[in-house]
Amino acid sequence: MEATIRKDDDKHITLILDGRLDTSVTPQTEREVEPLFNYTNCEVVIDCSRLEYISSSGLRLLMVINQRCRANHCALYIKGLREEVQDVFNTTGFVHLFDFK
Repeated sequence: MEATIRKDDDKHITLILDGRLDTSVTPQTEREVEPLFNYTNCEVVIDCSRLEYISSSGLRLLMVINQRCRANHCALYIKGLREEVQDVFNTTGFVHLFDFK
C-alpha cells in the first residue's frame, strides 16, 4: 500500500491510494497521511483509482481523514472507485458518508 500526498496548488490537495488498504497496512498508511492534516481551507481529493481493496480498518481510516479535514475547513471528495471498492462502500453505507467526484 502506498499513500502519496500531492499538492496541486495552494487550495487543491490530492491523496493517491495505491494497493490494498487492509489491517496489515492501515497503521503505516495512517502515519503517511498525517501531513494532510496541516492543510486548511482547501479541497482534498482522495484518488482511489489504484485502490484494489479496502477493509473495515481502511474504511475507519477514511472516516478519520474525513473528520480531520472537515475540522480544518477542507472539502473532501473521493474519486475513481473501482467496482470492487465501490461494492464495499455500497454494502457498508459509506457511499452516503462521502462526496464523490
